[in-house]
Amino acid sequence: MSVYLDVGGRRLSGKLALLGGNPVRGEILPFVPEDANIDEEEIKAALEVLRSKKLSQLASAKVREFEEAFAKYYGVKHAIAVSSGTTALHVALAAMGLGAGDGVILPPYTFMATANAILHQNAVPVFADIDPKTHNIDAESVRKMATGKTKAVIPVHMLGHPAGMDSILEAAKEKNLIVIEDCAQANGAEYKGRKVGTFGTFGCFSFYLNKNITSGGEGGMVITDDDDLAEKAWSIANHCRVKVSPYPNVPAHNIYWGIGYNYRMTAIQAAVGLTQLKKLDKFNEVRRKNAEYLTKEIKKIDGLEPPYVSPNVKHVYWAYGARVISEKLGISRDQFAKALLAEGIRAEGYAPIPVHLQKVIREKVGYGKSHCPFDCPFYGEKPKYMEGMCPKAEKLCNEDLLLPVYPTLSKQDLEDVSEALAKIAGHKEELISYFGSVK
Repeated sequence: MSVYLDVGGRRLSGKLALLGGNPVRGEILPFVPEDANIDEEEIKAALEVLRSKKLSQLASAKVREFEEAFAKYYGVKHAIAVSSGTTALHVALAAMGLGAGDGVILPPYTFMATANAILHQNAVPVFADIDPKTHNIDAESVRKMATGKTKAVIPVHMLGHPAGMDSILEAAKEKNLIVIEDCAQANGAEYKGRKVGTFGTFGCFSFYLNKNITSGGEGGMVITDDDDLAEKAWSIANHCRVKVSPYPNVPAHNIYWGIGYNYRMTAIQAAVGLTQLKKLDKFNEVRRKNAEYLTKEIKKIDGLEPPYVSPNVKHVYWAYGARVISEKLGISRDQFAKALLAEGIRAEGYAPIPVHLQKVIREKVGYGKSHCPFDCPFYGEKPKYMEGMCPKAEKLCNEDLLLPVYPTLSKQDLEDVSEALAKIAGHKEELISYFGSVK
């Protein structure tokens, strides 16, 4: 005889897979894609470049073509293609002249790359707390953390939801801060009808495999309206070469004005990225429709909360940031995720350890055997990173549950996700008994 549960209007049978029952699905469904969303069009574009044998951006016009198309899409004057979202951030920081003795504000609820780019430029990470509703940096916390040593702020448009740029720009103006937007998870997102990445001095994008579009697994882009900064950013990504040589008998590619890097994008990546860019709006529309489906289903389940969406934004859902309310379910987010994985759905907290509590930051792991740039005397008072300094971010890091909404999901995939969520919530008493207590 089967036992049935009525959860949110859904009639479910069977016991949890974690407790010996049959899983909702056999093949594990990841919360972000593990395969690139490409077809024959991208393959053809890459093959055309390969057949041309002009693979470097120094030999091929394909990278410039991608840059021009990206700049047009965002309505900006300049786009500089680079090798990753991390290098995009580093190039932007370097082009602004930030470095030793400078503090850069960022949220602790972000990918480590945001902090790494700051450290690569020998600057000091300064953490501001977040608005847990949007998962984004809070302008009031930016004001609180800014000092005379703080020179810039990096708002990160988390999970595809734009940060509140009006309040951030206002705070930045009051504190005389440069604004560099981290748009790695928000390609195509909009705040009050304006695309993210166009508010700050620079906007930085990632084309990693699981992002809203990819340029062949890796890649990034920097955008700006400033002519001089665009030229500087291009140069920094090209070993700090000049475009025009000041010497009659020395070519430009042999003249270097500063510390530079090889952050160039390949022509093959550009060809794939150019093809994907044409599909970006369509991909994002599918993400929103998938998110709407999950939100409708999750609203029926007591103990889970769907992501908040501000009324003035276009969310592009790099991932779907639900929340596990342990006080209602009696189990933790990690326990819920474990039960969900047994049902065939892999879901995770985005940052189980917030960036300010990661070992590299907390223990100030610097260059070589030093604690530089953290404890260098030119910064002034030594920064401290400890539990409790960003309480809202720390709380969210124990509650958030990222679920899949990417464009390649089938209707059955989405139904499996919602069924698994409801099934686990419907067996919370058994899970409380199994786990013993919230951990």
